[in-house]
Amino acid sequence: MRTAILTIAMLIMTVSVFSQKLIEEKKVPEAVLRTFKKKASGATEIKWFQKGHEFTAKYKVGEYTGEATFTREGELIIKKTGMDYKKLPAKIFDDLGKEHRDKKIHEVFMVEKGRKEKYYAIILHKKQGRKKPPLVYEAQYTPQGKLITIYEPEIEEDAYEPEEEQPSKFVKDVEEEADELKEKVKDEKISRKDLPSAAENYLVENFDYEYRAKEVIVKNNKKYGQYYYVVMKKQGEKINHILLFDFKGNLIKRSEEEL
Repeated sequence: MRTAILTIAMLIMTVSVFSQKLIEEKKVPEAVLRTFKKKASGATEIKWFQKGHEFTAKYKVGEYTGEATFTREGELIIKKTGMDYKKLPAKIFDDLGKEHRDKKIHEVFMVEKGRKEKYYAIILHKKQGRKKPPLVYEAQYTPQGKLITIYEPEIEEDAYEPEEEQPSKFVKDVEEEADELKEKVKDEKISRKDLPSAAENYLVENFDYEYRAKEVIVKNNKKYGQYYYVVMKKQGEKINHILLFDFKGNLIKRSEEEL
């Protein structure tokens, strides 16, 4: 499980970022294909992507989407597949009903990491009113229904502004504050796979495979502390989609920039 805070040592590291590239199935190693067929035998509409020495399949199982990433040798790194929330264990429904009755189930994923780790990732939305996006929570449970952890949004009162003020003003303020801290903390370029699962789920839901992560950066400013700065772009489209997530993967801001 990823930690919620990056240390200063991690912030000053330089990390090479490789864009995810759509590839033909014939370029996928046989070991990867064998493992994938075992792990996702009912998959359809499969598309393969490569990033460095890792291979990712994005696919559908019935009406739900799935994604699985493997090493070149065919070892599973992570697999997450959407599922019907009605198939969750009754114990989870009981817990959600008691502790989170003010929220609605938005999505449910079965997540597998490596050979042993397996858990349910349940994305919950809590309404904030008509002009604000919902607060996003991620609850993780064991296959037996025991709570592992829940990621809660920690967003300041003034983190949201009226929708018409969102685009350029917010980005400008963030960049100005980031400039002030350049001598103290360097921006860190990271891989998209290092984003929290809540942020990755948002990107998968809102941007199809034609979009790529042009930039994924850990930034720091006085107002918001450490946060993720993500730029998504579709080939041939002259628009940058700028998204900012807190360190639990909850969306803070979304704006567009014409090129």
